[in-house]
Amino acid sequence: MVRYSELAGRSVVVTGSAGGIGEVAARAFYDQGAYVFLLDIDAVKIEQIASELGDRAFAKPVDLTDPLAVKATFASIIMASHGLDVLVNCAGGYSKLQSIEEMDLAEWDQTIALNLRSVFLCCQAAIPGLKKSKAGRIINVTSVSGRTVHAVSSPAYGAAKAGVTQLSKFLAYELGPFGITSNNIAPLTTLTPRVKALRTQEDIDRIALQVPMKRLATEDDHVYAMLYLASDGASFVNGTTIDTNGGRVMM
Repeated sequence: MVRYSELAGRSVVVTGSAGGIGEVAARAFYDQGAYVFLLDIDAVKIEQIASELGDRAFAKPVDLTDPLAVKATFASIIMASHGLDVLVNCAGGYSKLQSIEEMDLAEWDQTIALNLRSVFLCCQAAIPGLKKSKAGRIINVTSVSGRTVHAVSSPAYGAAKAGVTQLSKFLAYELGPFGITSNNIAPLTTLTPRVKALRTQEDIDRIALQVPMKRLATEDDHVYAMLYLASDGASFVNGTTIDTNGGRVMM
């Protein structure tokens, strides 16, 4: 793994860190020497991960769709760290593969809340802390599904992720004068436990064949890009999306 010595000692919040890309991101930032705050509704899992990592990792159980809980959590983090350097929004997903015709309103609302509302709430709550940083970074995880319609997916998920992409641009525009950057990582289907539960092996093989590199993504493929965006070398990269999709979609 590439080492970014400047990340040592910086405070990093990673949402959705109980598993998948979020967990791998939290572990990677910790390995870089950062203080890492793991946010997720799964208290048991993030407590376990924080314990495994060590004394620079802190579990913060929270419902990321609850505005009061999110505000209180970030206020405590900012107070403890005297600011905030990096926010990585990984929380997201969906529970059902349904067409627009089939989708019930509850599934739509739940998916939009988890993937878009949570990002808005966390970014808004993080801004006061990021303004205290000399290298403030927002890194939002979107999806190839928010970039184009390329395979069977959740319409609500794709719509929410497209919204995150545009929200990131507004953040880049509004926060740029404070030296804060806002960028996206747009993954291809990644072999996380959640994806394995939702997809059949036939689905996985079919999607892999559509990728020029003939494989699906791993969590590391996305996390390496996150580390770069958090580094000093990316200080002038703002308002953009890095498509970590192996060339499946070329924008």
